Amino acid sequence: MSSKTVLLNDKMVLLVNQLTIPVFLDVANAIAGSGKTVTLFTGKVEESYAMPHNDIRIVHSKAYNRKSLVTRLLSWMIFSTHLFFYLLFKRGIAHILVVTNPPFAPIIVSWIARLRNISYSIVVYDLYPEALLQTGLSSEQNWVYKLWQKINPKVFNKARTVITLSESMKAALMPYLQKPDDVRIIYNWVETGYMKPLLKSENPFIQRHSLQDKITVMYSGNMGMTHDLESLIHAAELLKDQSNVQFILIGDGAKRLKLESMAGSLQLTNVLFLPYQSTADFPFAMAAADIGVVTLGRGGEGISVPSKTYINLAAGVCLLTISPTGSELNRLVEVFNCGFTCEPDNPQNIAKFITDVLTQPERLNQFKERSREASYNFGSTNANRYIEIVQ
Repeated sequence: MSSKTVLLNDKMVLLVNQLTIPVFLDVANAIAGSGKTVTLFTGKVEESYAMPHNDIRIVHSKAYNRKSLVTRLLSWMIFSTHLFFYLLFKRGIAHILVVTNPPFAPIIVSWIARLRNISYSIVVYDLYPEALLQTGLSSEQNWVYKLWQKINPKVFNKARTVITLSESMKAALMPYLQKPDDVRIIYNWVETGYMKPLLKSENPFIQRHSLQDKITVMYSGNMGMTHDLESLIHAAELLKDQSNVQFILIGDGAKRLKLESMAGSLQLTNVLFLPYQSTADFPFAMAAADIGVVTLGRGGEGISVPSKTYINLAAGVCLLTISPTGSELNRLVEVFNCGFTCEPDNPQNIAKFITDVLTQPERLNQFKERSREASYNFGSTNANRYIEIVQ
C-alpha cells in the first residue's frame, strides 16, 4: 500500500448535505462501511429504514426550512455560513462530497478546497441557477443569474468528479463542462424491502381512512411553488361525483394553504390533506395509493429528478407524472410502461386517465405490477458506486 493511500485512509471524508434523505444516508453508510473515516455535515438526518453507521461523526447545522421562500433562503444562508467557517478551520479533510443543497454549498466548497488544496466531488440533485428560472425567482438577465453561470464552470471543472441523476441532467450540465466524459450518472434508488406493495386488507392506513373500496390518487412530498398540484385539485373537481375516487395530498410547503383554500372553495369532499407521515406510517401510506403523483414544473425537465419517483415505483403504484415533455419522469414511465404522463395545466387529461382505469381495473393492476418490477432497477447497491469516488 502506498503512503498516499495510507494518508487518504487516515484522513476524513466530509459529506455535505443540508437535508440527509435516506438515499444519501445509504451513501454515508456505504463509505463508512468501506473503512473510511466519515463526517456528515448536515441540517437534519431524516428518520428512515436505516440508522447512521456507528463510526459516522455528524456535525449538526441549520435544518432546511421550506415552509416559505423567506425561511428557505434564511436556512440556506445560515447553513452556508456555518459550512464556510467549518471548512476554513477544520483539519484532516481528505475529500469532500457535496450535494447541491443548499445551492451555495458547492461554491463554498470549491473556494475553500482550492485554498486548502483539498479534493472535492459534487452531486448535482438540482442545477442552479437554472432552477431559479423554473421557480420564477430570477430571469436570464438578472445579474445574480449571470454571475452564477460564470462561476459554475470553475466550480464543476475543478471538481474531481461530478455526479448527476439522469441523462437529461447530464445534458443540462454540458455548457459548464470541459470534460463531459468525467460526469457520472448514478440513479437514485429506494430500499425495496422497506417500501413495498401491501394488500389493502393488511394496510392500517387504508383502514384508518376508509379507503378499502376506493381508487386512491396520492401525492406525498413538498408542495412547492413549482409543483403543478392545482391541476390535481381541478381534476378532483371534475371527478367529484365519482364516489369511489379519493385524492390524498400528504406533506407541506409554500403552496399547501393555497391548495387547501382551492379545495375548500370548490367544496371538494374527495380531497384529503394530511401532514407528513412518521417513519413507521410512511410505507403504509405510500402503499395505500393506487395512483401515485409526481410533479415537475416547466423548465425542470433537465435540472431535477424527484426522489419520490423511486418511492412510488417501489410501493407498486401506477405513476401519474405531471411534467413537461422530455423529462426523466416521462422517460421512466414510457420505458417501463408503468403509468401515464401529462403536461402541466391539463386537469382534463388527468381526470380522463383516472376515469379510464376505473373502467379497466386490469390495466391499472398491470401498471402497478410494472412499477414494482421497475423499482428493482434502482436498488440501494447504487450507494456503493460512491465509494470509488472518494478513494
